[in-house]
Amino acid sequence: MSSRPAAEVLRQVLSTAGVRAAYGKPFPGLAVTEVADPHVALLLSHAHRAVHGVPAVAHIGGGRIVAVGLRPTLATDGPNGDRSSELSLPERRRVIREPDELRTLAPALAEALTGDGLRVELDVEPSSRVRDGAVALPPGDDEWAEPEPSLLAELSAAHHVLVLAGPGVINRRAVGGLRALAAVGRLGVLNTWGAKGVFHWRSRHHWATVGLQQLDFDLGGLPHADVVLAVGLDEAEAPRRLWAQFPHRTVAPELLGPLAERWGDRGAFSELPPLRTRLAAVTQAGWAATGSPLMPSLVTRHYAEVFGHGGLVAADPGTAGFWVARTFATTRPGTVLVPATSIRGWAAACVLVARLSAPLSPALAVVDGPVDDRTRAIVEQGAQLGIPIAVEAWQADGHTLDPEAHLNRLTDLACGGGGVLTLATDAGQLEQMIAVAGPVRAWTREG
Repeated sequence: MSSRPAAEVLRQVLSTAGVRAAYGKPFPGLAVTEVADPHVALLLSHAHRAVHGVPAVAHIGGGRIVAVGLRPTLATDGPNGDRSSELSLPERRRVIREPDELRTLAPALAEALTGDGLRVELDVEPSSRVRDGAVALPPGDDEWAEPEPSLLAELSAAHHVLVLAGPGVINRRAVGGLRALAAVGRLGVLNTWGAKGVFHWRSRHHWATVGLQQLDFDLGGLPHADVVLAVGLDEAEAPRRLWAQFPHRTVAPELLGPLAERWGDRGAFSELPPLRTRLAAVTQAGWAATGSPLMPSLVTRHYAEVFGHGGLVAADPGTAGFWVARTFATTRPGTVLVPATSIRGWAAACVLVARLSAPLSPALAVVDGPVDDRTRAIVEQGAQLGIPIAVEAWQADGHTLDPEAHLNRLTDLACGGGGVLTLATDAGQLEQMIAVAGPVRAWTREG
């Protein structure tokens, strides 16, 4: 019976499961972006999906291949089990002891990539032989789903329907369906920050980015909706306790397109709720400020001007991440990335994987200073790979720049500059945001 090398079959299995890149230590037969530090390799594989929309894996050595899921495992430190902001290995583990077992791996790997992840330990040599045979395929996700009659009836009877959209809309490639549904239904859409860019920020369908502050859902119009369509939500960005008390239906992202085809004429747009208008007043007042230190909303406007057209801004959770998620004027998905949970070094990792595939594309990591060791390790890794990583760190004792100087510095960074630069921003504008929409709840234990 004919056979193939295990490395060749592994390559096919990874591709079948949706994996498109690998980071870490070299592995015979696989194209791996070489990264010596396993923690950095794990982080880059996680960031790869956020930037490129497709999964990657990390080879941490010795045939140990790690698939980080959409719900990554975070390390726990201390006697109380407090969560740190460090990725750790998934709990699930699968050992491949016989070469032929590789043919059955793809379904479990594909499932793990959408869940909690998987450690694959290869106890076989890459040169060992796998008997010819079909590789098991993951379940298909391209079936056409018809909306339930009860959902259609409920929506037809409703006067005011609102959509609450999360990152699953982007992960499941359902942005087109969401836009079609919004157009047919003349709907306003609230997106959490993991779904920024599903509509242009000036679109009449874009009502606001929500989930960052305690009052976002109330001021965003949920109390006045007859039905809230909840689609693709992440509990970390949109906790159920903040929206599930309102009349709602949970809809799978894949159902948005079919639902748009079945929905009749919806008449006029609903009235815009107060959240967007009130946030815009604070944001635009910051745009007009000319003093130093710079207003945070003016800084994020500069980010959009310099990096918003074909580039990327990635921000770590914190003060800087709040302002990027809240006020960056998005025009398409993937321009700005802020994670739902705090993972040290995440923003710099996103910039590195973005520039590895598109070295001429401008990209910036935005973090709270002082910069942590993991972010510095990513910057150093970029230097080893010949990829400059630009980081702007917001901190009270940072550089005080006027608007023109800040724009000029960003332009230099967009042209290929790298390194860690600091920036002082005006802390007072945050109090104005809190007065509008309540305390910041994102990335807090109270969230």
